[in-house]
Amino acid sequence: MRIWLPSSRGAVLLAQLAIILLGLALLYGNPPAQGRILLIPMTAGARAHLVPDAVAHGARLVASGRLPGSMVVEGQRDALLPLLRGGILPLRAFAAACGEPVGGLA
Repeated sequence: MRIWLPSSRGAVLLAQLAIILLGLALLYGNPPAQGRILLIPMTAGARAHLVPDAVAHGARLVASGRLPGSMVVEGQRDALLPLLRGGILPLRAFAAACGEPVGGLA
């Protein structure tokens, strides 16, 4: 078996690409300190308790997201970050990732 090792030029290019991708992920994925946040359940169990956990952490339901089981909420990042332990990923809510307002909740 042959292991591919990049040349020093290739390694520098890969490192630059990794830094760019990490920067974009932090820029676009980091939820705002306060405002609309997209909550994405990462497991079936997280999907089952997404809404009760979000409300328990002070979030106000705004709309269902376009991803299955996801929800857009209005809340504070610091209050919602503990949801990560339960398998719920909080991200910055963009219009392209958000669905229609939840009936009676918006």
